[in-house]
Amino acid sequence: MEELEQLYGAYLDLVAQLNRDRKLWDGAFGLGGGPADNPCHEKLVRDVEAALADLDPARRPQAVEYILRQPLEHKDDPVVYYTLMAAQGATIPYLSQLPVDQAKALRGWFEQTFPRRERMPCQDKVLAALKKVK
Repeated sequence: MEELEQLYGAYLDLVAQLNRDRKLWDGAFGLGGGPADNPCHEKLVRDVEAALADLDPARRPQAVEYILRQPLEHKDDPVVYYTLMAAQGATIPYLSQLPVDQAKALRGWFEQTFPRRERMPCQDKVLAALKKVK
């Protein structure tokens, strides 16, 4: 869990720095540049996948819940919010290993928190995987 928290913390610090260093016209008129084009967003998703794979299986349920809840804390920054939503997809291979009670509770919370109209395709996959846990 500490590794995941460090990954998220380092990512958020980097994005904050990118936003502080942003030039007035970065990303204007579709010209690229700016914080949204930085490869750190894709790197976070890859790093979260690797961290989950290396994590002790007994600690994965806690890590899965942590990853699923992270976007809510960052709704004010769309780039970060959607990156953290994409990172939720890293949990899919491990959802079937959750205790049934936890999966059921997460499913209800997930459906309520991320309504269908706001979900990304990876979130639809997360929800489908949660529904399969019985």
